[in-house]
Amino acid sequence: MTVVPLSVRPAERETAMQPTLSARHIGKAFGAHVVLTDVSLDVDRGEVVCIIGPSGSGKSTFLRCINFLEVPDAGGVWVEGERVGCQELDGVLWEVPSAVLARQRAAMGMVFQRFNLFGHLTAVDNVALALRLVKRMPRQQARERALSVLASVGMDRFAGHRPSQLSGGQQQRVAIARAVAMDPKVLLFDEPTSALDPELVHEVLSVMGSLAGQGMTMVVVTHEIGFAREVSNRTVFMDGGSIVEQGQSAQVLGQPSEPRTKAFLSKIK
Repeated sequence: MTVVPLSVRPAERETAMQPTLSARHIGKAFGAHVVLTDVSLDVDRGEVVCIIGPSGSGKSTFLRCINFLEVPDAGGVWVEGERVGCQELDGVLWEVPSAVLARQRAAMGMVFQRFNLFGHLTAVDNVALALRLVKRMPRQQARERALSVLASVGMDRFAGHRPSQLSGGQQQRVAIARAVAMDPKVLLFDEPTSALDPELVHEVLSVMGSLAGQGMTMVVVTHEIGFAREVSNRTVFMDGGSIVEQGQSAQVLGQPSEPRTKAFLSKIK
């Protein structure tokens, strides 16, 4: 194991135990380019939080740091009180073994812009694969679980289709099913409709709205302001690698207090 350059202020360890998801003081740079500066976000059980902002504001990098697809340079992430990606031993933070990180990531289902499905596998096999590899579920049980979740997103009749045989919206619904099948504590969406043709956006947003209605905890990076307004409990506006404003969605999207938020929203409404 190797030392990871992550830190958290001791007084915040107790508060980090409370929310379903807690990201505290996240910092990230790529060489000399600073992408995130001191970004913190707590998400309670059943809450839907949308993150909006201009391209290059750090939204997707923040989401990837939460899931440890990118290792933060500073700060820490907890899911239901368990620190993600590292553990403290004798005052030093060490990387967790890869198997532990895989389990932790499974608790944070990730839905990507470009679906990230395996092209050689059918829809049902794409969903069942992680169930077998990460959760060690027997093949038949994993298949049954996959079919059940595909049905919940309206994709059961396409279970035998490969990604090349599906529309973009259908592929994204399979990707959502793959994440949901793992029974995650929180679902992370990285601009899930940005790669879709406009007529396919609604079918994906409808599935996401249904998940929110079922009480799924969700963090959604999105440009879909209508979805944020109608579905999310809270909206976070990011710019320049920092959180500029956050609050109840009706307030932030309807009557933002920060000039930068107002300027951004005026251009996309």
